[in-house]
Amino acid sequence: MIIGILVAFFVLLFLGMPIAFTIGLVSIGALVIGGVSIEVVVQRMFAGVNSFSYLAIPLFILAGNIMGEGGLTKRLMALADAIVGRFSGGLGMTAVVTSAFFGTVSGSTVATTYAVGSVIVPRMKEQRYSNSFIASIIGPAGVLGLIIPPSITMVILGITANISIGDLFIAGFLPGILLTIALCVYVSYMSKKKGFGVVEKAHVTGKEFWSIFKSALFPLLSPVFILGGIFSGLVTATEAAIIAVVYGFILSMFYGELSMRQFRDIMANTAVTSAIILIIISFANVFTYVLTANRIPAAISDFFLQFASTPLQFLLMVSLILLILGTLTEVTSLIILLSPIFMPIAMQYGIDPVHFGMVLIMNFALANITPPVGLSLIAGCNVTDKNMGIENTFPYVLQVIGIVAVVVLIIIFVPQISTVLPNLFG
Repeated sequence: MIIGILVAFFVLLFLGMPIAFTIGLVSIGALVIGGVSIEVVVQRMFAGVNSFSYLAIPLFILAGNIMGEGGLTKRLMALADAIVGRFSGGLGMTAVVTSAFFGTVSGSTVATTYAVGSVIVPRMKEQRYSNSFIASIIGPAGVLGLIIPPSITMVILGITANISIGDLFIAGFLPGILLTIALCVYVSYMSKKKGFGVVEKAHVTGKEFWSIFKSALFPLLSPVFILGGIFSGLVTATEAAIIAVVYGFILSMFYGELSMRQFRDIMANTAVTSAIILIIISFANVFTYVLTANRIPAAISDFFLQFASTPLQFLLMVSLILLILGTLTEVTSLIILLSPIFMPIAMQYGIDPVHFGMVLIMNFALANITPPVGLSLIAGCNVTDKNMGIENTFPYVLQVIGIVAVVVLIIIFVPQISTVLPNLFG
């Protein structure tokens, strides 16, 4: 059964079928072969998305889109530029830091990539950054929107693996900062080596910096309201997403940069993006039912317990599996399909749920930039040049993938990076 499912799954993927329908067809085929009524498909699909917490997904997507179009990105970028713009490769570092800032008001890797890239890519081209280097930075920097809270991926993982979403949110700060610093160091080094970013930037005076900071203050307060509401116990993650939407809308109206036509487009784009994610979740729930009915999770659990004798070995094996599968399929489906399998095994090894959750999140970030299905990398190519393919990002993207992989290993070997803040505020 396992072999048959894997063969059918990967054949359909290589034929170009969308991941949601691939999961659905494989699940239906397995049910039919097992003599189970396909009415189960409808039941499990509905049960898969029948959760109040999942309302946070379209709401965080909407909040990120509103903030991206409503003038918040420009203000965050001005602040990032004032902080790192004067250094070697300053504009490239500005792209990374802005992505980190925007990650605190968004929740989507692709939204972060497009919001930041659409503004900064033309400026990077003017400063003679190569297209391959730009795409290799803009795309991977977008995964900071997945790591730094609020994060749609964390919402899905928290619900699926039964981990506190609030704890995952606060646990993402230190890994996000660590990856931001690592990417900035890389950008600065490569820019100096290759001669990118040749335009000199004047030093920002204290008065100018204060003015820029005041302009970016309200966007920076977004995570304070979101996380503060969650950890005070006043609101759930879903209700915090509503606050993010309202707050972003008010700021956009205050800045006067969001027209009704833009708002209509934002609503339509949010609906499409949300539908894609929720369809994947609903079909993946059917697939999970098929796996459970055939005791496949138990077989996988026995495999790990046989070959991984320590928690560290287990985490490394999980990371290797996610690295391989991340090159072939989309992150949301990986969460829904694998986290219910891996989480109980992690508990048997005595691994802290929040630490394990952050190990998964960091691996999902890596999956978002690994060819050929890395959505963030694809978005980086698209925002840099409509005709650009992933193959044009080499060799820079391989170096960036190596950097992210090293950060993943650091998170695995030093669990305190993930757990210190949740334990402090818990």
